[in-house]
Amino acid sequence: MKLVFLLLFVMSSLFNAQALPPPPAMANSSQQKLIDEFIEVSHYKEALINYAKDYLELKMFDYSVDPPKELITKEQARSIINGFNFDEFKISLYSSFSFIPEKNLKELIQFHKGIGGKLSKDNSVFLITPTIDLNIKNQMDYAIENIQK
Repeated sequence: MKLVFLLLFVMSSLFNAQALPPPPAMANSSQQKLIDEFIEVSHYKEALINYAKDYLELKMFDYSVDPPKELITKEQARSIINGFNFDEFKISLYSSFSFIPEKNLKELIQFHKGIGGKLSKDNSVFLITPTIDLNIKNQMDYAIENIQK
């Protein structure tokens, strides 16, 4: 009898452990409108592209060898940036910013409107999450790998 209960317990725990992961977070329609407005007033696209350019500059050379080896040229880096599709990347922004309450999104929008949109002169300072950071770096790394082939 104990064996039957043990077997049933093991079987039921196996079925429970096989649950699907939760769906990715996504902003509702009113949040999306606010996020779009935030992207516009904060010049987020420009700031993100500046961030990607800085990242590509760091990846241009392999400094682990002597002399440093060029991995991509400036022209290739420019090509990667020109090929970056910000509209497709917005999905990542919607997901990351969906955790910000609408009230706070409205305050961020008002803040950026109040300072003229940019936090720094060269627009290198901006709101970023670890997910956005990882996604933009993964996109740039993928583009580097494909350009080297």
